[in-house]
Amino acid sequence: MQVSSPAPQPPKPKEKAIAFTRREQIVEILNEAVRLKLSVLLRTGANSKAVRATVESLNTNDSTLRLSGISPAGDLLLRGFELVKIEFILLSKKLVFVAPVKGRVASKLLLGLPDRIVAIERRINSRFRVPTNLAAFVEFPDRPIVFGKFESPFVPRFMIGENRLCAKLRVDDVSLGGVACFTRYPGVAESFRAEESYVNAIFSFPGMAPVAVPVSIRWTKKTTAILEPGRFEQVKRLLLSRFRTHIGQADQEFRETFFRLGIQFHEVPKELDTALRQFIRRAQSAESV
Repeated sequence: MQVSSPAPQPPKPKEKAIAFTRREQIVEILNEAVRLKLSVLLRTGANSKAVRATVESLNTNDSTLRLSGISPAGDLLLRGFELVKIEFILLSKKLVFVAPVKGRVASKLLLGLPDRIVAIERRINSRFRVPTNLAAFVEFPDRPIVFGKFESPFVPRFMIGENRLCAKLRVDDVSLGGVACFTRYPGVAESFRAEESYVNAIFSFPGMAPVAVPVSIRWTKKTTAILEPGRFEQVKRLLLSRFRTHIGQADQEFRETFFRLGIQFHEVPKELDTALRQFIRRAQSAESV
C-alpha cells in the first residue's frame, strides 16, 4: 500500500473565514451539498493535483458522506490515502474540510464526517487564474499597432479586418467584473494606457461565440521573470534547434519580459455573463482529473 503523505490541512486564507464545528451545522451544510449534487475537488496534499467528484449522499446514522463520479485517474491519485481535503462552492463561500476515508470502490469514495468545515468569504468578483491548457483571448479592433516599435524579431499574431491590424491578447486571469491579459510585445503594450474612456473589445472563450463589449483599461504593468533552470535549458535547446541562436556561457540567466493589462467591464450583457461563468467553472477544474 502507498504510504500516505502528512494529513492535508484546511487553508489559512487571507479572506475572512468562519469555522463551523457543531454537528448540526456540519450536517446542514452537507445536506445542502447533497441536495444540489455539488461538484467538489479533492486533494491529498497542499500541492497535489485536484480530483473532481460529485456529492452523492449523506448518511447521518453512520456519519458518512458518499462521493461519486471520480475518474479512473482520480481513483489512482487517491489510492492509499486515508485523509483527503474537500473544497466546494456554496453561495458566496468556498467551503473546505478534511475527512477520513472509510471505504472506496471504483469511481466512488466513502468519507467520515469532518470535525469542522471552514467557510471562506470570497471577494466580490474574485479573480481566477487561467491555466495554460485553457485559452481565452481579447481583441481590440479599433487600436492600430505600429510595427516599427516592435523589439522582437518574431511577429506577433494579429487579427486582420477592414485592412487594419489589431492585437489579440491572451487572458491571464478572469472575474465577473473584468480580466487581465498579457502580451510579450512592447509595441502592443504601448498602444494602451490606463484611461476611463471606453474601448471596444471582443472576447473569445473556447467553445463559445465571441462577445463584443465596451471596456476600460484600468492599469498596465511590465513584469520580468527569470526562467527556472529546467525551463532555461529547454529554451536554449529550442533557440538552437529552430533559430540557430546560441546563448553564450556569459549569460547567467534567461529573463522573460511581458506586459499585463487590467481590463474592467462597463456593462455585462447576458451572453457575456453566461460565457464568463462557464469559463470560470472550466478554469477552476481545468487542472483536475
